[in-house]
Amino acid sequence: MTTTPRAGSVALSDSGPPHTPSNEDFYAEFTARNAGLIDPREQELLRDAAILVAGCGSIGGAVVEPLVRLGAEHFMLAEPDSYELHNLNRQHATVADIGHNKAVVLARAARAVNPYAQVEVDERGVVAENMTERVSEASLIVDGVDVTSAAALACKYALHVAAHDLGVPVVSGYDIAGVQLVLVYDYRLRSLPVLDGRLSGQPVDDLDPLWFLARVVPLRALPVEIFPVLRRQLAGGGEPFPQLVYSARLFGAIAARVAVDLLSGRPVRKRIVVDAHRLSRPLSARCRLALVRWRELARMSRTALRYRNATPAATVDMAPSDGRSAS
Repeated sequence: MTTTPRAGSVALSDSGPPHTPSNEDFYAEFTARNAGLIDPREQELLRDAAILVAGCGSIGGAVVEPLVRLGAEHFMLAEPDSYELHNLNRQHATVADIGHNKAVVLARAARAVNPYAQVEVDERGVVAENMTERVSEASLIVDGVDVTSAAALACKYALHVAAHDLGVPVVSGYDIAGVQLVLVYDYRLRSLPVLDGRLSGQPVDDLDPLWFLARVVPLRALPVEIFPVLRRQLAGGGEPFPQLVYSARLFGAIAARVAVDLLSGRPVRKRIVVDAHRLSRPLSARCRLALVRWRELARMSRTALRYRNATPAATVDMAPSDGRSAS
C-alpha cells in the first residue's frame, strides 16, 4: 500500500526507529497473544487491509488504537478539525494535543504502538475532491463523520453513496448517553441501498441533524436518560448533545471485532446496541427504568414520526402533543 502523500496529506510511515526488530519479527511478537482467538488467515487479512477512518472524533478516534493493537497496519485518517478542551472528556487526546489536528495526533499515537504502521493523514477530511479516490483505496470504512451540521451530513451521505457504488463495507457508530449503537452497512451486498434505505426518496441537501438521526437511529435503541435531552432539543433548546467517554470507547472495541469479521467474509449483525448503564444496574432498577423507558418511547414515537415525515430542512413544532411541557 502506497503512502505517498497527496495534496492536503501527510504520510507517516516507512521503517521503524533504530533497534526495532524487522517488520516481520516485530509483527509476529506483537500479535503473539492474539493467537488462538484470531487465526493466521484473519490476522493477515487485517494486516493487509486498507482502513479508511472518516472523521477522527468520538467515534473514529475510538477505533484507531484497538485496530492498531489488533494488528492492522494500513490506515487513512481523514479529519479537518483540531482538538478542543471540551473534546477531552471522551476523545483520545491530552491537553498537549489541544489545537492539533485530530488525525495527526492519532497517527502519531498509532505509530507509537506499532512503528511499522503505515498511516496517511488527510486534513481536509472526506470531501468531494477526495471522496472517490479515498473510498476506492479502502478495504473497510469507519464512518465517524460528524452529525451536528448540514455540511457534515452532506459529507456523510456522500461517503455512503461512494461506498455503495464501489462495494466497500462501512461501520458507523453513535454514542447516546450510556449506549453505543453500531450500524453496519456491508455494501458488498449489491442489494443493500445507501444507509439501508433510510433516506430513500428524500432530498439530502441542507439536512437537519435531528431529522437525519430520527431516520437513521432506531427509536428502540435510545436509552432512558436521553429522552429529557431530546425533548429540550426538539423544542428548540440550544444545549450541546451530552457525550460520555465509556460510550464512545465502546465503539472501538465493537468495531474492531466487526472489522475482523467483515474482512474475513463472515456475516455480521446490521445493528449492535450496548447500554453500559443498563449493564451495571441491578434487576430491580432495570425493571423500574424499563417501564419509564417504554412510556418515554410511546411519547417520543409520536414526535419522531412527525419529525421523520417533515421536510429534512423544515422547521416544525416538535413539542410533545399530549399537552405536557417539553422540558
